[in-house]
Amino acid sequence: MPKTCGSGQARVLSPEQLDQLIEAAPNPEHRALWSVMRFTGSRTTETLRLHWGAIHSDRIVFAAATTKTRRTREPLIAPRLGVELDQFRLHWEERHRRPARNGSLLFLSPGSENQPMTRQAADKALRRAVAALGPDFPSGVSLHSFRRSLATTMAQRGASLRTVQRFTGHASLGQLQNYIDVAEADEEAALRLLD
Repeated sequence: MPKTCGSGQARVLSPEQLDQLIEAAPNPEHRALWSVMRFTGSRTTETLRLHWGAIHSDRIVFAAATTKTRRTREPLIAPRLGVELDQFRLHWEERHRRPARNGSLLFLSPGSENQPMTRQAADKALRRAVAALGPDFPSGVSLHSFRRSLATTMAQRGASLRTVQRFTGHASLGQLQNYIDVAEADEEAALRLLD
């Protein structure tokens, strides 16, 4: 059931809907933030705490101190995410007039050089982008939609739950299964088994 008034789970979006949402990002910071979350399945808080030293040529390192499970996670960087991060690094360096060094946060709070963007600011920008996409865009979208969408899409396209777990960092496969949405077509196919 999609999220309504803070209840239920965040809406799972298709890759095409995620593309639309990222294109509607109000600025390069939110576009990069949402791209990281989309392609790594990361939680908002751990993503907002990323620093440039965590971005490697092939992986992003979510340090144990920033993750909910207190375990370091190193998901691969998808080619599209690599392009987004390269473009964002150029924007970041131009905006802050300094190199993006290892200890520098990727997503800074406006007017700060050492405080991360707040979750509330990220959420507010997402709500603006969803509203700008109009009434035909699905309801129930939240920052958690990126995480649930990654898990669901990977599972529906044949990735093993263990592989999906490497991206999301869930402590158990049981917890991960709660994130994976069941498509209506799958439900209908299951009902046909009863006939």
